[in-house]
Amino acid sequence: MSNVIQIKVDELNSLQPAKIVENKNVEQKFIQIYNSVWGSDQGAQLYHKETFNFQKLLYDNPALAECTNISLYGCFLDMAVNGLSLDPTGKPHCYLIPRNSKSGRKDRNGKDIYEKRASVSVTGYGELVMRMRAGQIKYADNPVVVYEGDVFQPSLENGKKVITYRADPNRTSTKIVGAFIRIVRNDGSEDYQWMLKPDIERLKGFSERGNSYWDNNQKKRVAGDANALYTSNDGQIDPGFLENKMIKHAFDAYPKVRIGKYTQMETVEEIDPVIDYGIEDADAEVVDNGFDEPTNQPTPEPTVIVSESDIDEGF
Repeated sequence: MSNVIQIKVDELNSLQPAKIVENKNVEQKFIQIYNSVWGSDQGAQLYHKETFNFQKLLYDNPALAECTNISLYGCFLDMAVNGLSLDPTGKPHCYLIPRNSKSGRKDRNGKDIYEKRASVSVTGYGELVMRMRAGQIKYADNPVVVYEGDVFQPSLENGKKVITYRADPNRTSTKIVGAFIRIVRNDGSEDYQWMLKPDIERLKGFSERGNSYWDNNQKKRVAGDANALYTSNDGQIDPGFLENKMIKHAFDAYPKVRIGKYTQMETVEEIDPVIDYGIEDADAEVVDNGFDEPTNQPTPEPTVIVSESDIDEGF
């Protein structure tokens, strides 16, 4: 007989956000998923590590504590599904992002009601970990930021991408003109990917649209401000931020990788249908692009039923 774990949603919602991960059933579910997905016995060890990271993030970012408990629960379980860490030091794998999202309900005037939901945003470094683990690549060099005055010539020779690069030893300009990265596939072959100024501007535009909002005066949705790191370096992109974006951009054409239901990636992703989080109609909790205005009104939640048999297949 399978070991069925039941988590009542009213019980989950009664917990303080930082205490969700201390719930015994949540602990058991995390360990079950991690050990099943990764064929490991390290689930318990990773659970304690990520519990500390999760609670520290909520303490450092009060906006996360305003998110629905089920979205926080889903984000925590995604650490087991993705095999990543919320440790913010060094080169972080991912972050928890709070956003206002349509709740699926309307007020008396027929207007959409919004609520805050958390989601996992995977960094370029986290994506490297996932793709190496999936066997898509052997490794990748650190991204190289190219400055004005450097020799930089990307080309295609006999169907293979080639880059000629030489840093200017007497560099006097701090103007960034692009970036590139070398990826080594499992068969030993090389793949070069690069970004130029138009690519950076395109990503900046995506950021502006992602931060769009409803303007009541104009009666329409308007573009918001792009991530401050696009202009924080004397009006140009921050070099470290560009390195992270370079890694993500490099995998645009690579095969999909499995991610959890509450995880977002900027490159192509695949939400694995096998993992059951024990939340009926869980897809309704995935953050959509309809975020606008916050709301403090609670949303009725379904019962959460977690079963060991939910994760036995497909890995």
